[in-house]
Amino acid sequence: MGRASLLALMLMALAIDRAAAATMRHVNQCRLCHKCHLSEDPPPGFEADPDAAKASVSARADSGPAGGAAVDPTGLGGDAASASANASAVSRRNLLAKKPKYDADLDPTVPIWFKPASYKPHNEKEMAKLPECQECYGCRHNLTLVAGETDFMGVKFTNEAGATTSWIFKTNTNMTPSGEAVVKMYCLPISKKVGGKIPSCRPSRITEIMQHLMAIDKLSVDCGFTDLVPRMWLAPVRGVVPGVGYPLDWWGLWMEYADGISMENFLNKGRPRPFARPFIADFMNNKLNRTRVVRAAIFDLLTSQCDRHAQNIFMQADGNIKLIDNESCLQHMWMHCAFDSVMVPTTQKQEIVRLANHFVIKLAAAATEDGTPIPGANRADPQLLLDYRCYLPDGQDTMGTNYPPEVTTCLKRIAGMTPQEVKDYYKFTDVRVANNLYTRAKDMLEKGYEWAAKYGSPANPPPKKYRFQPKCCRLSTKGLMSYKCDDPSDWMPRWELPLGNPVTGRAWDKDRPDIGSYEGGTWPDEPGYVEPNTTKRWSSGASTNIKVVARKKALTEAERKAAEEKAQKEAEQDWLTLSGVTNEAKVKASEESKALEEKAKAEGGVGEGGGVKGAAQGGEGAGVKEGAGAGAEAGTGGGAEAGAEEGASKGGHMEVKKKKGWLW
Repeated sequence: MGRASLLALMLMALAIDRAAAATMRHVNQCRLCHKCHLSEDPPPGFEADPDAAKASVSARADSGPAGGAAVDPTGLGGDAASASANASAVSRRNLLAKKPKYDADLDPTVPIWFKPASYKPHNEKEMAKLPECQECYGCRHNLTLVAGETDFMGVKFTNEAGATTSWIFKTNTNMTPSGEAVVKMYCLPISKKVGGKIPSCRPSRITEIMQHLMAIDKLSVDCGFTDLVPRMWLAPVRGVVPGVGYPLDWWGLWMEYADGISMENFLNKGRPRPFARPFIADFMNNKLNRTRVVRAAIFDLLTSQCDRHAQNIFMQADGNIKLIDNESCLQHMWMHCAFDSVMVPTTQKQEIVRLANHFVIKLAAAATEDGTPIPGANRADPQLLLDYRCYLPDGQDTMGTNYPPEVTTCLKRIAGMTPQEVKDYYKFTDVRVANNLYTRAKDMLEKGYEWAAKYGSPANPPPKKYRFQPKCCRLSTKGLMSYKCDDPSDWMPRWELPLGNPVTGRAWDKDRPDIGSYEGGTWPDEPGYVEPNTTKRWSSGASTNIKVVARKKALTEAERKAAEEKAQKEAEQDWLTLSGVTNEAKVKASEESKALEEKAKAEGGVGEGGGVKGAAQGGEGAGVKEGAGAGAEAGTGGGAEAGAEEGASKGGHMEVKKKKGWLW
């Protein structure tokens, strides 16, 4: 066979090969894609679908710079080429009358990562026209769900999905030494729960949050907190939601990946079984990085953190901790919260760790019908060891102005500016937020840490301003399921609360006595203190012997179920409204509970262990989590359980135990 014939055969074979090659769509040409190849071109054996480009989805829901559409600089219609002609054809009067509304997407001085169009998802109407692809190409990031399984010191844990509608993924990157990062994606038109409501999204608000977080990242670098707070940056993401296949092609919030698990997981969960209590006590006593605990307390007060609970503290195997989800700070998102952190005394979250949720939130289970408070048992929570006072030098109880050198330098820099200069330097979106940082830094620098927590600005309302409590600095186990404090050995919390509604921060408005005993923000150890004219109505936990009757009667199963359902509905209403709601439903529930109680008396005695959960409370829920608007969520078990009422003990006491995984 001659060379010409051989060449002809080879060309024919190549033509047949190409004809047989399958076509593949780009990820942006698919409504869903279940396997996306990390390449800009189709993988070997595939060719780009020539017809798919005609039906490709636009990159954003609305045209703009991030979507690649032409920009009209006049804002009056028409393309850039005809802008001059349009302008000359319109009279000055009409131009003034048609003055366009400001659009950050059209402002050339706004960086692309702060443009709302950079955070807009795909146009859903156009996407609905596209096919579902089993395979596609064009992805740049292989995304996995962070809310998956983690192996931590030989025990398996399921990471929390988070309470917000945003999605969090893990992926590879060349931006971190570990080669791993977490990316938080906003505006996905997908519910994280099967059958859940599709979340709404306002990209302009997302850009404000991104700008705020970049300011916090810069502050973290300036003050030397980068070993404690993961670095953050903004960058595009192109991938698909694992298990769903929804294409992502817009900007996200990137963060360093933090090894470990949340403190919530570490203390309460794990498979095949949680860590043993002696192991946890030993870890907290001997491995916890004490220096980072002190610096975490400084960071949370300086930045006025309002969402620092056990799910937002990451524990690492070497005893280090990481602080995550730091956006709810400086009153940028939660206007009615000055600061609230398990790391900082005087806050509600730290008080809940010490006294238990049902008592601090003043649920009906915290007192008898005549308003006499019921102190809990003398038990210690491992989170008590997050108290910075345990790790100050020379056994001191106050930090004062004794900060790490890099923190002192940072505080001086901030205090030496004006609020406007702070805003401009860190690029905050609002001078009000910058002023909160300025005043806090100035107070901490000039008056000291404790003064800033007690008297500084921003400040919590009196019903949410708690007194300093005795510190507990070492744990041991107490039986199989609980802990006791060993340092000091006679440790016991003071069962006292400020007057007022601990949820709304306003005056007490419930149809039962307030168990508070002091005006929040008053300090007995300060000169000139005068005790308010209130009556303390309780004794110590050791001597209290109160028989709880309202929730522990021998009711029928039908009556118990009906009471629980009623309590649940009213709990949801109470937490959703927070304030301004009438007490009519709660009064009615209380009356019905009393009727059930009388019936139980007639039928005989107090039942052990099977009480109605939440009936007498009139629907008071468990676990409050303030949201951006004023939202609230019921805690684990659903509203009325108040953590979990375990039933009457043999001595006639009611024992309220904290369930695993409650919300704060």
